[in-house]
Amino acid sequence: MGEEPSEVTAEVLPTESEAGSRFGFRLSESIIHAIDRQIVSSGLRLIMFLPAFAAITYFSSWAFSQTSPLFWEDNIEPNIGMGFSMFTASLSFVVVLGYILAVGFHRYRVRISLATFHHQVDQSNIDHRSVQSLQGYDGLLYQLENSMSHHTKSLFFACCSALMLIAVLWNGPSTEFGQLFLLASSSFLVLSVGQHLPTRSTPFNMVEQTGLLAAYTPPVHPSTLNMVFNDLIKTHMDPLLRSQYDEYTKELEQGFKRGINRHFAHEKFLMTLYRHATGLDRKTLESEMSEILTKKGMEFVFTHDVFTLEAWLVLLGLINQRCPAFFRMVDRLKQDLESGREPAMKDLIFEVDMENVVTDKANLFTLFHNLSNKTRTVVFRVQTPNFEPKDLALTYRLEPGETYWWSNEALPLAAEGNEDVLGKMSGLLKDSTVSWQTLIPTTNGDATVSVRLEETNGELLLGRQINVRVRAEFRQWLRTTGSYVAYLFGGFGLMSSIIFMIIQIFDTAV
Repeated sequence: MGEEPSEVTAEVLPTESEAGSRFGFRLSESIIHAIDRQIVSSGLRLIMFLPAFAAITYFSSWAFSQTSPLFWEDNIEPNIGMGFSMFTASLSFVVVLGYILAVGFHRYRVRISLATFHHQVDQSNIDHRSVQSLQGYDGLLYQLENSMSHHTKSLFFACCSALMLIAVLWNGPSTEFGQLFLLASSSFLVLSVGQHLPTRSTPFNMVEQTGLLAAYTPPVHPSTLNMVFNDLIKTHMDPLLRSQYDEYTKELEQGFKRGINRHFAHEKFLMTLYRHATGLDRKTLESEMSEILTKKGMEFVFTHDVFTLEAWLVLLGLINQRCPAFFRMVDRLKQDLESGREPAMKDLIFEVDMENVVTDKANLFTLFHNLSNKTRTVVFRVQTPNFEPKDLALTYRLEPGETYWWSNEALPLAAEGNEDVLGKMSGLLKDSTVSWQTLIPTTNGDATVSVRLEETNGELLLGRQINVRVRAEFRQWLRTTGSYVAYLFGGFGLMSSIIFMIIQIFDTAV
């Protein structure tokens, strides 16, 4: 028996006895997520537009607290009996109420997604697929709960802002207390926006199968990849999706044709999906898949309810965004095979790539492939003054490939059999040694990384220097800076209003 659901989960999850409860729950979450995405947090972005509009009404109420504009005083105020400052304060209250509804709705959507996450984790435990034991689960859970905490604080500060506006309307915006309450209300609103801004960098939902990927930070990855595409994809999958992927690969292997190497089939399967994501048409995709999959396997791949083609496109697109160096390296090898270009060294393929612009960390990918029929030992050395580690040396023992995965003649992208670019690339990745090193930048600005391939006696085989630029990611920097600025100005305004209010109370008492 699984554990009892948490209090939050119990609030939104229907009982098991209700017919069609799971479908109804997912449907309601889908509707709420669609509204949130199109109107509240994205699309119209009411959760950002309303505070910006409120800033204008707050300033107008303060600027015209003593006298109204002439057009208002001559034409409108005699008819409605309300000064311009009182009108804009009332309008601010309406806008803040709308903002409270937007924040509350967004928080409700996040709470449902978090409850669904816990429900699926519990269900995985019942199915004997422990998600909590997978690497990265604790970090993901912390990120989701931290996001929920930010939304709760944002809603609390928004409600405080509305309460201060009620006090403004009660005292009048032209009075000393009214202006101080107006300052406190605007400060609370700024604090509310400051709590919301960090959550925009890590949005998540449970409606889409890949909805957790944006909020998931991959942990430490293997230095030397075994099954290159497979290891790269599993590293970037969130624990819940990874547990489902393990089950998926077990069933996928049952659909492989007899006599095909399992590792080769996995790499060609993922390579073909990547090519489909970069423009390979559906007919060619099915033709290439049929070379490694039986009819039953084809039905399994194209009718799977979790790993659909759309989910694969999203996943591969995310990995391409986070590790562009790997895909540039693969594309460069693809172009060499398509044109029949000979490698730099006849008996050894050596490719290395790294991001041109580094923000948080640098991903250095290196591929070694022994084209000879003898075992070879090489030393891979990385030297850089701008990253950690500054000096790295790795010794690799390169075994000969099972097949000669290269061609000095131009090859088509896809053709029957493995004498095409997809087949050669899949075999090349299977038999190659791929190194994935993470380098942490120590300074911003221009940086260099020197890469050397040496014999064991120190003789240089090939050397390259990579020039990159280290800078902060603009959107992340903007959100982080905006959040800190909101905390600073909101806190300063709130403290100022409290201090001046205390002084005013004592002056009135005296």
